[in-house]
Amino acid sequence: MAKKKKEIKVNNPPQNNFLSKFNLEEFIPRKHHVWIVMILIVLAFLIFLNPLYFGNKTFQSGDIISFQAMRPYIDNHGDGYTLWNSLIFCGMPAYAIGVSFKWFNLIAVIFALGRDLFASLFSVKYTMWSFYLIVFGITSYFLMNYLTKNTLISLFTAITSAFSTGIIAMLYIGHVTKLNPISMMPLVILMLLKLQERIRLLDVLILIVALQILLLGFHVQVIFYMFLTIALYFIYYFLYSLIKKEVQLRNNIFKSASTFIIALFIALLIQSDNSTQIYEYTSFSTRGTESIVDKISDKQQSTTSDFYSYHTDWSFSPGEILTFIIPSYYGFGNSTYRGPLTNNQQYNVNTYFGQMPFVDVAQYMGVIVFFLGIFAMIIEWKNPFVRFLTIISIIAIIISFGKNFSILFDLLFYHLPLFNKFRVPSMILIIVQISFPILAGYGLLKIISLRDISNFRVKNIFKNISIFLTSIFVVSLLLNNAITTWFIGRINDYAAVISISNQQQARMHQAFSGYTSGMFTNDLIFALLFLAITAWSATLYVNKRLSRDIFISVIILISIIDLWRIDSRGAQYVPNQVEENLFNEPEYIKVIKSQNDKDPFRILNLKQDGSLGAINRNSNFNAHFLIEDFYGYSSIKPRTYQDIMDVVGPVNQTEWRMLNVRYLITDKAIPENQLPYLKNLSSGENNYVYKNMIELPRAYFVNRVETRSAMDILQTIKKNAFDPKEVAFVEKENLKTDPTDSTAFININEYNYEKITLDVNASGNNFLFLGNTFISGYADYKLFKIPTGWKALVDGTETDIYKTNYGFMGILVPKGKHIVEFSYAPLSFYITKYISLILSLIVVLGLIMTSVFEIMRTKRAKLTIPKI
Repeated sequence: MAKKKKEIKVNNPPQNNFLSKFNLEEFIPRKHHVWIVMILIVLAFLIFLNPLYFGNKTFQSGDIISFQAMRPYIDNHGDGYTLWNSLIFCGMPAYAIGVSFKWFNLIAVIFALGRDLFASLFSVKYTMWSFYLIVFGITSYFLMNYLTKNTLISLFTAITSAFSTGIIAMLYIGHVTKLNPISMMPLVILMLLKLQERIRLLDVLILIVALQILLLGFHVQVIFYMFLTIALYFIYYFLYSLIKKEVQLRNNIFKSASTFIIALFIALLIQSDNSTQIYEYTSFSTRGTESIVDKISDKQQSTTSDFYSYHTDWSFSPGEILTFIIPSYYGFGNSTYRGPLTNNQQYNVNTYFGQMPFVDVAQYMGVIVFFLGIFAMIIEWKNPFVRFLTIISIIAIIISFGKNFSILFDLLFYHLPLFNKFRVPSMILIIVQISFPILAGYGLLKIISLRDISNFRVKNIFKNISIFLTSIFVVSLLLNNAITTWFIGRINDYAAVISISNQQQARMHQAFSGYTSGMFTNDLIFALLFLAITAWSATLYVNKRLSRDIFISVIILISIIDLWRIDSRGAQYVPNQVEENLFNEPEYIKVIKSQNDKDPFRILNLKQDGSLGAINRNSNFNAHFLIEDFYGYSSIKPRTYQDIMDVVGPVNQTEWRMLNVRYLITDKAIPENQLPYLKNLSSGENNYVYKNMIELPRAYFVNRVETRSAMDILQTIKKNAFDPKEVAFVEKENLKTDPTDSTAFININEYNYEKITLDVNASGNNFLFLGNTFISGYADYKLFKIPTGWKALVDGTETDIYKTNYGFMGILVPKGKHIVEFSYAPLSFYITKYISLILSLIVVLGLIMTSVFEIMRTKRAKLTIPKI
């Protein structure tokens, strides 16, 4: 039997310099660490985003513009919200676009007050959204501090989490509702870990608050991924307890899971005004069902269907994992070029050339974070929490591949509830970006522990790694030209492939190939440099040439430099006054307002010049002026509207006549003989305003009703083969109606977002058409059904609403004079808002009381400790 080798411990001579002796707690007592760390996180954002905070600059994107465009609509209501937004797409539920302040959710009110108080310190209002990133950093710190009890490692995790490129980019591009759940996720995980040890009322209340804030932005896809992570957490620990035969852990998991379910149930009830409205709308939306084109076409394989493609176009690819190390390996995304190609003027260019249609930035989390995370996965595999983070990261990466790993993705897409409602499979990489900084913190913790048991082998490993990385760094410098040539070849190969379908984009990539390749070689060199510095710092640490706190501080500093360098590439600022001036009233709006119309109407901007409000850059711009736009911008449009756009298109005489499109805006003159029913109201440079002289009012009587299939209705509209005043089409019902005579009339008494009141006189059993989006019926909550959407009353008596002309509303009105009322009044909302008020009040008061009791208990405990 071979003798076991004895571990040779080496006691290096102690170093007496500052670098080897520095200890943070000798300068700052631990009791002050929390508030100092919070200040440091805030300072980090103030420095990095200083143009936003102090330079009167902001960010601009289609999502940001569309959000700001809706501000007058929101401000036009005392409560800060409405249920129906009629300003785009012939109307859609307001909750699907996003609502603002809601007085009945006290947790949301308090959180919003804190956010707005922070933003009030600065001149640019958009700073309010950076508050979520700061909160994310702080909650990440608390989680890591609970796990490691090390302030600097926790600060490292906090900084690298909050500045992860894929997450901070959400601020740049206006995807701010995603930041709600992300900011709270570390706190939720922290509470789960604490509840696994002991159930305390204070922790349960904090969990309810965290879950409620997580739900606030109601970005359903991100929230789904967060809850998927939590579900996997409980499944993992339950299986772990069975494998390890740890009965106590299994019991604790059952208790903590039960507590979580209760907390989640309460949080969902508080947020049920949102959840019910989104749930009820989903089946009417583009996320809830296939397009009519898909339904009637020959069924192809799932991987080639339009519905499947719509949901998988943004599938990550295995090769793009390399962007975790070198962010520009497939180009980068948005960046600012200044050079000879643009006469030294700044030009925003997207250099991404992967298989997705485009990306805004690379999914980069820091090269040091990535390799420290991999190190922790390997060396700390026995740690159950590290193993959990590893498993969910791998699962998230595989799911992000979407159609590139269809074996798993298709299984989830077709069988996991809600999963097929989401686009952008790569969005699940948010889980990876949250997990890896935590894993990296564990990696640092492991390196720290190695010095106490260090031997020649450990020291040699670190030294050899340092020499290897330094050598690769030097080689990359020497082979810079060869690497550049190779990378340009990759770009040219990509351009050759896409030139068949998109020559303009191919030429752009070729023109900027030198710029893109320079970005790549710099990223490669910096990645190797940062890794070499990290390795040498670890070598010096295990050899007792650096103290623990100096070593971690070096890693924090390098990580900040690394992430800030890449993060700043995707940050494209514009002067705040430019953003404010975006909504200066354009000439065509002035012309339309000068007509002094009192009745409802819609406009359609058919310009192709890329100006705001144009059909190719709508951004809900026209809604800013509280004018109803036939077009619009949303990722969750009404399904019927999208079908009309797919089959009929936005340019159609019958469509305009039927749906009250009164004004058309173009950038070119329309020949008079081409569309004779258009009257020119204004002609200017790239700005022509026409009045549609044959448009019908918002509500009108139709002479007869016919039953047609859905596609027949759309084709009839497309061919301009019917007069919408003469006939209306329904899909199922056989309705008997009388033609109208000269005595029939409709007068609009009241037209608000959620309520329309009409004075009508029907000459017989007449059919009334209302050109607003049909959303009506009963919502199925499994155990019961409740009325939802629009309801119609004739003299106070409810009557059926029929889906008419494919996507709009019609009712039967009996002979005589009547008051007809349409109201968007889903019963679920009026129930849930009071549930939200009562429960949020109980939770807030409970949290205050338990916090006070906890502080008093802690003080009493300190007083009873005997002095030694």
